[in-house]
Order: sequence, then structure tokens, then C-alpha cells
Amino acid sequence: MINAVERIKTLELDVKSDGRISEVFSVMEKHMDARFDQFDNRFDHLESRLDRMNYQFIQLQAKLTIILDAITGISDLTEE
Repeated sequence: MINAVERIKTLELDVKSDGRISEVFSVMEKHMDARFDQFDNRFDHLESRLDRMNYQFIQLQAKLTIILDAITGISDLTEE
């Protein structure tokens, strides 16, 4: 019985705001926040690269349209 009381007292101390269990959760939360920040930074970087690639693709399409028009002379035809 005395052993159980001591265990309960130890558990109560561990759970308190400055106890070991609370400290572990605090460390885990900081670690998870840091990891989420890293993921956010990676996604932001990838999103900016995707935007750049999309811009380059649009430019390429415009150039190909001009080249195709020059080769085929489609713009010289009248629409009826």
C-alpha cells in the first residue's frame, strides 16, 4: 500500500506543469513545430519552382505558336 501511495505521488509530480511528462510533451511539441516549419518551407520552395516552370511553359507555348504561324502562314488566311 505504501508503495502504491509513493507511485501515485511520483506520478502526480511527473504530470505537473514542470514535471517530467509535461517536459517530454513540450520537447515533442517543439520538435514537431520545427518539422512542420521545415515542411512549410519546402512546400513554399516547391510552389515557387512550380510557378516558375508554369511561366516558362506559357512562354514556350507562345513561341511555338509564333513559329507554327510563320511556317504554315495560318494567320494569312481569312476567316469565313
